[in-house]
Amino acid sequence: MLSNIKKTTLIAATICGLLLPSMASAAVRPQLTRIVAYAEDKETPVEIINDSDEAYLVQSWLEDLNGNETNIPLVLTPPVMKLAGKTEGKLRVVVLPAEIPQDRESVYWLSIQEIPPKAKEEVQNKLVLAIRSRLKVFVRPKGLDAKAAADAVKSVTWNVEREGGKVWLKATNPTPYYISFGKLELKAGGGKPVVLEDKFNMPAPMGSQRYQVPKSLVGKSATLTYSAVNDYGGGGEELTKGVKL
Repeated sequence: MLSNIKKTTLIAATICGLLLPSMASAAVRPQLTRIVAYAEDKETPVEIINDSDEAYLVQSWLEDLNGNETNIPLVLTPPVMKLAGKTEGKLRVVVLPAEIPQDRESVYWLSIQEIPPKAKEEVQNKLVLAIRSRLKVFVRPKGLDAKAAADAVKSVTWNVEREGGKVWLKATNPTPYYISFGKLELKAGGGKPVVLEDKFNMPAPMGSQRYQVPKSLVGKSATLTYSAVNDYGGGGEELTKGVKL
């Protein structure tokens, strides 16, 4: 039953999003843009709000970064709830400490799907939009904290790689935290800053991530400016590095 609801509302959201991208806005939305869950906490609240005047059903679920919903070491409750108009609600995330990596952060997607009320019979030709909000849940084992997470971006090292006629900037992350770039751009000479594609791809803990350099900048000396998003969704200190592309 719930699976069918999810499929139906997702299809509706996709179709409506294609037809009316500028008009669609969520009635039900999370209060924050990201969630940080600590394994040692009993639970982590996820506050949501219904901006509409009408009551909505809300379905929520967790996935890993590859879209898998099985073997998630988190418990999310309630999976379905009713939220009256102009009211706030709360989801709860419980971490299963023994089942998460103990030496680094892990991250999952939380999807919050609104299920609109049925249109009244006297209303004809009414288009009902079902919008899904999606945010990341960062899970931290015991020993990892917010201060070190905020400083993690300062430990990132950058290298220029060339492969198949393309040039890449490789970010190596030696820390146990995911790095979410708020700003990632190159500027050469007096030109305008160029935002690197795929800047939302995160260097994993103790891993790396590559970002392709635009052809217009290849062969030039440029300044890389970057910053990380903090636990509250805000931008952190901007850092710079000179690179020869």
